[in-house]
Amino acid sequence: MNKHPLADYVRILARGKHASRNMTQDEAQFTLEQMLDGNYHPEQLGAIFMLLRVLEETPNEIAGFSAAANRYWPEGSNQFDLVWASYAGKRRQPFWWILSALLLRQMGYRILVHGTLSHTQGRKYAHEVFTELGLPIVTKDNNVIKTEALVYLPCALINERLQQWLSLKSILGVRSPINTVMKTISPKGVPSVQGVFHPNYRAVHTEAAKLNNELALVIKGEGGEFEVNPERHCVADFHYANSRGQIEIANTQSYFTGKPENTDTATLVSFWRGQIDSLYGETAVLNTAALALCLIRQHDDFEQALIDCTNAWSERDRALVLS
Repeated sequence: MNKHPLADYVRILARGKHASRNMTQDEAQFTLEQMLDGNYHPEQLGAIFMLLRVLEETPNEIAGFSAAANRYWPEGSNQFDLVWASYAGKRRQPFWWILSALLLRQMGYRILVHGTLSHTQGRKYAHEVFTELGLPIVTKDNNVIKTEALVYLPCALINERLQQWLSLKSILGVRSPINTVMKTISPKGVPSVQGVFHPNYRAVHTEAAKLNNELALVIKGEGGEFEVNPERHCVADFHYANSRGQIEIANTQSYFTGKPENTDTATLVSFWRGQIDSLYGETAVLNTAALALCLIRQHDDFEQALIDCTNAWSERDRALVLS
């Protein structure tokens, strides 16, 4: 039999305790390009994903995988001001960050949200909230990605294999590197906000952005989503076109009384309309929006961004959320 093109790339990761190594960026990009084009065997898929998991993905590997996935964005994706990755889902709090995105849309920015349709028991996902709020979701049959200012794009419409691979946890027992990669992808030139669950991944994501010359801002977000938790000190790592650094947001208190303890979308609607108050929610919405605005503007003046978002919040169209 002729040797498969990926055989040598599996071998890089699998030569044993002392001879194995991580892939270079080019090797990682070639590997995922082959796999996204369907040129792989299931055995190779499992081996590559799990060996990378054992060795722990490097910024070079994440950058290479991300570059491969970025070949597949639908037409019109590069016309947005911001890309918002949402793959973790929520289980304890409403999706406050969706109100942040709505606020930025009202301020005149176009935002493309992308995420998964797979589900982990007990978690709610962004596409469900978009449906409940009547916000547009891209399908194979519509063209809303070219016309809407805030839209949700299922990752299966970037490449159907990405969604399939995200669903492998029930088979492999653990998440694969694709869960990390999906948070880092963005159309060429469009900045992306990314939430991680483990703080050490902030540096991995921003270094991968640097390697691909991409614009990104990364935080350890509530539940792994890009959403500031007002009860925790927040550190945002950013990579802009001409600078790299951190923005820090101190928590004003360690516990907010009366905060919602569920993912009910009706809470978001009532809060946006001003029918209920939530200091936790308002702080989460405004801090999250201000960080995203810093990335859009490519500066680290968080205080000014927060002032601008706070002013926009006080003037928001309370009928904007109609569901």
